Amino acid sequence: MKLILLAIMLFVFAGCADNNDDQTTDEPEEITDNDENSDEIQDNDDEQDEADPIEESEPDYDQLKEIIIEEFEDATPTEWGENIDGVVTEIDTDDKVVSLTFDACDGTPDTYDEELIEFLIEEEIPATLFINAQWIEEHEEIFTDLAENPLFEIANHGHDHKPLSVTGESAYGITGTESPEEVFSEIYKNQQLITELTGETPDYFRSGTAYYDDVAVEIVKSLGLTAVNYNVLGDAGGTFDKNQIVSAFESAQEGSIFLFHMNEPDSDISDGVIEGVQMLKDQGYDFVQLGEYDEQLK
Repeated sequence: MKLILLAIMLFVFAGCADNNDDQTTDEPEEITDNDENSDEIQDNDDEQDEADPIEESEPDYDQLKEIIIEEFEDATPTEWGENIDGVVTEIDTDDKVVSLTFDACDGTPDTYDEELIEFLIEEEIPATLFINAQWIEEHEEIFTDLAENPLFEIANHGHDHKPLSVTGESAYGITGTESPEEVFSEIYKNQQLITELTGETPDYFRSGTAYYDDVAVEIVKSLGLTAVNYNVLGDAGGTFDKNQIVSAFESAQEGSIFLFHMNEPDSDISDGVIEGVQMLKDQGYDFVQLGEYDEQLK
């Protein structure tokens, strides 16, 4: 994050310097008519009021990429996994709340669990949705509708759904990103896409497969995002049956973060979530988006 802020400041200062260079240094002519001078000042003030606001320059994709490469190209990872240092897995709270998070993982057509999402809407259950760029591109209209619904907080699930590594580590047979440059692209391409479509910048990131190395986690932080995983595995990538999903709900504690998928409409996820949510409601739990407890994520 500091890298981005520094880059933005440099560009703003550069723009200010250019504006100063354009200003004339000629001495003003002597004005003897005070009334005429007052009228001119008023006219100038009116023109300034009507002028468009000055837009601050921000570093573009390539400039940010070069910053990341320079900062991390010599870094060597020492950790690899789902729950390494710097990755959030729970909410640190005594409040009786849990956070339901749902991943949308790839661009396969018709991979939208409408029954699941309609249940959340009807029951007014807030959730955080980690959306992959390929899923967005295949389901853009659905995505924009979800993003406009205040029940749903949109988060970044990467561009190509890859494990996040600077050395090409693999998880579940999927080869991860292989350099700081690829890590940056995996994160930032989708960050730009979501921002362009929604006007909102995501605060949270989850890698494809939820695996990271520690250098990649630092890159996530440098781009102003928080890496978020889970402490309750809700559906095992859509492979759990209904009873297993309900059993996952039974393990809920204050501050639990659940991981489910919303791109497996032929699975038992919707049936299991419907029963599990009702069970937790009966136990007095409330459901929250991650952003509601941002300062207590750990």
